[in-house]
Amino acid sequence: MKTRNLMIFLISALFLMQYASSAIIGVSPSILHFNKMLKNGYAETPLIVTTSTQYPISAHLTKEGEIKDWITFTPDKDNFDFSYSDPYSFTLIIEPPIDAKNGNYTGILKVTTDELATVQEGAGSSVIAQIAIPIFVEVIGDEVILCRAGAISASNTEAGKPFSVRSTVYNDGNVRLRPQIKVDVYDQYMTKVVFSNTFYGEQILPTKSKEIVKEIDNDLDIGQYFTEIYLVDCGVSKKITFDVVEKGGIADTGELIGIRANDIIRTNEPTPIVPLFHNTGTRSVLAQFKGEVRNLKTDKIAQVLESDKLEIPPGESTEFLMYFTPKDAADYQISGRVTYNNKITFNEQSRIIKVVEGEPFRFSWIFYIILYLIVGLVILILIGKIRKAQRKKRR
Repeated sequence: MKTRNLMIFLISALFLMQYASSAIIGVSPSILHFNKMLKNGYAETPLIVTTSTQYPISAHLTKEGEIKDWITFTPDKDNFDFSYSDPYSFTLIIEPPIDAKNGNYTGILKVTTDELATVQEGAGSSVIAQIAIPIFVEVIGDEVILCRAGAISASNTEAGKPFSVRSTVYNDGNVRLRPQIKVDVYDQYMTKVVFSNTFYGEQILPTKSKEIVKEIDNDLDIGQYFTEIYLVDCGVSKKITFDVVEKGGIADTGELIGIRANDIIRTNEPTPIVPLFHNTGTRSVLAQFKGEVRNLKTDKIAQVLESDKLEIPPGESTEFLMYFTPKDAADYQISGRVTYNNKITFNEQSRIIKVVEGEPFRFSWIFYIILYLIVGLVILILIGKIRKAQRKKRR
């Protein structure tokens, strides 16, 4: 009997170990830091709970420590189910109260599964899995205004209709933020500002991001414009081109991707210059590169560049092949833009090209050996032909 009970116990223990080891759970991130938070402030972070098992597992969340009352969840529930193919995602929110003192605080978030297995015979025990996530919160009295911005764009529009400005703003500070956005619109050659507008985006909570979209009324004429969009609070700006077209018109779009050239070349040696243009529009364009090669030592133009006009189908890229033959040793740089269908691209620059003095051509000893061998071979062939002709005459 004892032997039988021992066997049952061992089998049950192995079963439990295998079952428990197969039910591995994880939480990402595994540690949370909330720095420089204000009293009555706000911060959040997404978390995801995963497991190695294919079958659903039930679990619940437990808050512990001195900040447990500061913590809430979205979705607002403590119990949930998850599996390998269906992990559980939620957002943890921290809101220090108005009467919190400045200082550092800690807490723990526990993710605990329900019973994973129960042994009815022998051991009569159950298995659970648990992960504890430490949370560190710093409360300060100073306001921190800090943000990032990306995906900045301006849309084409029809005459008499507003154009839209977009940007995604990330609030990295500890106060609610309404980002100030300034828009300056320039003429086609960016010689003067023809229109300006300043507005404020929607309020963004700390640690959150939001896409800001603004429709801007204007009285711009039909044509191409360049705009500089400046997010004042973030210290970020971007220059963009957009079109005002007639009603039902199509805006051609293209991009000068870059200008390729060798980094080091020699004087009096032709070197290729290759601007690369991509037609991002929906119809073919007739494009031409116009630019210059500037001597950076003298700050003078060494050569004016103008390519042939090429027709470029929509969605395709084209290289404009030209050549530059430097006369003097110095550092040079190529700049220019592409004109296409009465539009222009942004001005682009190449990397700095270093021109060194070309060395005179020198024959090496290998060249002379080869030359002697060729001359000797020609002489032998001629001697052979002469002897052959003499033998024919004797006959």
